[in-house]
Amino acid sequence: MDKLSNASHFLDIGGLDSLRAKAQKDDKAALKEVAQQFEGIFVQMLMKSMRDANAVFESDSPMNSQYTKFYEQMHDQQMSVNLSDKGMLGLADLMVQQLSPQTSQLTPASVLRGGMESPVAQSAPKPLAINGASSANKPMPQILDEVMSGKVLPSQAPTGGANQGFESREAFVKAVYPHAEQAAKALGTRPEVLIAQSALETGWGQKMVRRADGQPSNNLFNIKADRRWEGERAGVSTLEFEHGVAVKQRADFRVYQDIKQSFDDFVSFISEGARYQEAMEKAANPAAFIRGLQDAGYATDPNYADKVIKVMQTVTQAVNKELGAGMLGK
Repeated sequence: MDKLSNASHFLDIGGLDSLRAKAQKDDKAALKEVAQQFEGIFVQMLMKSMRDANAVFESDSPMNSQYTKFYEQMHDQQMSVNLSDKGMLGLADLMVQQLSPQTSQLTPASVLRGGMESPVAQSAPKPLAINGASSANKPMPQILDEVMSGKVLPSQAPTGGANQGFESREAFVKAVYPHAEQAAKALGTRPEVLIAQSALETGWGQKMVRRADGQPSNNLFNIKADRRWEGERAGVSTLEFEHGVAVKQRADFRVYQDIKQSFDDFVSFISEGARYQEAMEKAANPAAFIRGLQDAGYATDPNYADKVIKVMQTVTQAVNKELGAGMLGK
């Protein structure tokens, strides 16, 4: 009965007052509860749509009455409470991971390898400015209020996590360019395509695979640690495409001492891999090179090459800008 009495919290904005109080004591617990409430609302909407779709069949039913509908609503509400409380759909967990990426154990193989309209893939996250004030330093209760009131989208809410070493796309390009240039010479291609590939794989360095202790793996190309790898590993959950469908899997990735070692290992991985030799023959053409890698099975995302080429346009602009200013290599 306690859960049933709290079911109104999914629909009653007045429940936000108690949520604010909880947020003062435990930010993480409050965030989880907000996500569960959103999941509960979604489940209720889903079940209502199912009921409406079957309404045409109820006209001749002897069980069709106002009392029946009343108890159906109570049943649906209770079911939505139970489903969201147990996390049966997993929506609440995904929302918590999106709002708290610094503590999330879900690191996609290629930044979810989704469309390039993704905020992570487009650029490094930046603190939002609301009413002229930066939200990066706002307390969690205030952030929750802004999310609940619709002022800030959940995907735009600041997470409070520290930057992972790259303040912007330009900073990422500047940091990896010397290593990308050396690797590109070894492979016979352009450094821009390697930078674009690493930017896509790690969300401009913001979504790098991390070790169990939270330290970055420095794996810029998300190369997995198979039985041939004798070094340190980082096991994370990842999304891979099987027959065009994204599937969550658990995989081990290689861990490097620094980003230079990551580029060096990428060169060895590609140049020594028998299945990538055809791509190596096209290395002088960056677009043909990355398409050759995809054809050879480097990535499971069917749109991987197109995404790298799109990112490469941004990288090329950044490289030209930095070269013009004489900043690269310094």
